[in-house]
Amino acid sequence: MNIFHTHYEFLKNEADLLLKHAKQGDAGAISRFRPLTSLASLSSDNAETLNNLQLKHAFNVIADENGYGSWTELKSALDTAAETSPLAEIKEEFYPKGFTTYWNIWFAKYSQAKKVLNEGKGFLLPYKNQFFIVEEHFVDSIGLPHTLHEWNEIGNDWIHPKNVKAWLKLNEMYVKAIKAR
Repeated sequence: MNIFHTHYEFLKNEADLLLKHAKQGDAGAISRFRPLTSLASLSSDNAETLNNLQLKHAFNVIADENGYGSWTELKSALDTAAETSPLAEIKEEFYPKGFTTYWNIWFAKYSQAKKVLNEGKGFLLPYKNQFFIVEEHFVDSIGLPHTLHEWNEIGNDWIHPKNVKAWLKLNEMYVKAIKAR
């Protein structure tokens, strides 16, 4: 499983859902389109404009929310990471030997882990085809201090982060931390 390809598919699905909800008049979904200059005046009152929304608009919303100027830029960044990052294929990099003394909660399914993360605090990380939540001391000790603002930008979720640009920056930092061990 290449985590960057998986997240790209996740974002494509998010764009599909965003478009569907906007066309149904969902105010929250519609408001996400307004940062796009061409759709700044979009409202649920204008059925014609809502009907003219296209998937390309939703892709650009997702790109903008993830720190990119276009969907093409976002896809290119994820493709590059998928091809070059040693963290693309998740193995044991996030749970190095000797780190078993830290508190963590393990999950077989991402949806369960995400629910627990949303209910409390912590950092959601991958391990092979499992997921685990750790506290700040763990991420500090593996070389990604919990005080980095990128953690907040990604929602403390390494699997499906809120911001791809911040996630890729953390990815680069972690690759350096692994090499420094």
